[in-house]
Amino acid sequence: MSGKGSSPRPFSVSKEEFDNRYETIFGKRTKVDKKDNGEDFNRCGCERSPTGKCVGWHNLSEDEYQKRLEEYNRQQGRTTQQ
Repeated sequence: MSGKGSSPRPFSVSKEEFDNRYETIFGKRTKVDKKDNGEDFNRCGCERSPTGKCVGWHNLSEDEYQKRLEEYNRQQGRTTQQ
C-alpha cells in the first residue's frame, strides 16, 4: 500500500489532450510579468484589452473581438478607422 500523496494519479488522456481541453475551457495560458511595485497587477497578456487591464476577451473569435472593441470605442466616444 502506497502512502498518501506518494505519486500522482495516472491521466486517463494524454498530456496533449489534457492541455487542449484545458485551453478550450479556460483559454490559453498567458504569462504576465508582475513588477515588485504592483504596476502590472491585472495586466492582460493577450494584448486584446483596450485598457491594458484584463477584461476577459481572451477567447473571443476575431469577429466577436472586433464587435466588442467597436462597442467599447463607441462608449468611450471614439471612432474606429476603417
